[in-house]
Amino acid sequence: MTEQEKVKLIQEISEDIIRISVKDLKGKNKSDHEKAVELLARALYDFSALYLSPQSVHEEALKGTVAKVKIAFNILDRMKKTNVVVTRINT
Repeated sequence: MTEQEKVKLIQEISEDIIRISVKDLKGKNKSDHEKAVELLARALYDFSALYLSPQSVHEEALKGTVAKVKIAFNILDRMKKTNVVVTRINT
């Protein structure tokens, strides 16, 4: 499998994750984990699209990708902090 084929496979898998995330949760509230997974899948999809199109302007797309990854991190970090507080209260 060539490098390009591997990146296309990564892109297809991340697209499938996004599709499953959106389809399975219509009308339901997403958990924070599900939101973070979807954001990371979208960032990975965007990053693979950048990789596959080297002639495009990357600056704005990279800003969006970085923002998605930071938001996913913040969601998970907030959950961790909330978990620590709840655990301390319960003990």
